[in-house]
Amino acid sequence: MGAPPVTAHLLAVGELSPGRNTLLLRVPALIATLRPGHALHLVHAEAGGYRLRRVAPVTKVDLLAGSVEVALLPRADGGRDSLAELTAGAQIAVVGPIGQPIEMDSASQQILIVSDGEGFAWVRLLATSLISAGRSVVLLVEARTAAELPAASLLPEQVEIVVATEDGSLGHQGSAADLMSTYADWADQVIASGERGLLNAVTSAARATSAIDRTTAKGKRRSRQAGGAPWLQLLISHEIGCGSGVCGGCTFSSANGSVRLCREGPAVSAPGLSAGTRRDS
Repeated sequence: MGAPPVTAHLLAVGELSPGRNTLLLRVPALIATLRPGHALHLVHAEAGGYRLRRVAPVTKVDLLAGSVEVALLPRADGGRDSLAELTAGAQIAVVGPIGQPIEMDSASQQILIVSDGEGFAWVRLLATSLISAGRSVVLLVEARTAAELPAASLLPEQVEIVVATEDGSLGHQGSAADLMSTYADWADQVIASGERGLLNAVTSAARATSAIDRTTAKGKRRSRQAGGAPWLQLLISHEIGCGSGVCGGCTFSSANGSVRLCREGPAVSAPGLSAGTRRDS
């Protein structure tokens, strides 16, 4: 059946990027357990009276304030989002943490994150946590137009942000995956999050990079050590589900076989990519 719901108190409704809302919650029972890659299930009566669970990626954790920020993913049916219409003081039943933390190798110091507007909710906490740990982070972020990009102020100033827009209104015209070749040799690990088109493009770029026997001043890429994290991980967004791995509705075929995104995910090894390669330091 999974963990029982606990009560969270809504502190504020905000915005992560244009049209994408966040909820700032006080939930003392869960805050110490939350890590990058985790989500919460929000149990709430949606329009029509149905009491459904909504997957909400954790985007910010403030231990001092005792608050957790989560992002509201668009409803699968496109319906009215009653959660975004709540006001401060409301109570929400939450279940979590959902999923596993993103796997980071202790030796990895240079991290490349690739994201679009949809995926940013899953990687914001990761970028912040990596900077706090003294690691270097480059974020390749894409959107259809500059107006749809998340604000740079949502991330620590130490994160190097490189922008790609479909219409060329800011930065590189095209996909963030187009920029992979510039940073692949630099990166100890790559984390990609977003719509399937972006994830497929990033995986293809990684395959192309893996096929080259690259020798640099820092050495050349090698297979990961036993127990090490994959060089490329994909964060797969998932929607309503049981949260306990029973229903099978969030099963995904990864490089390591079928995984349940609510239990073993949301970060998975890229399918079709040779077993987690990374470069020597």
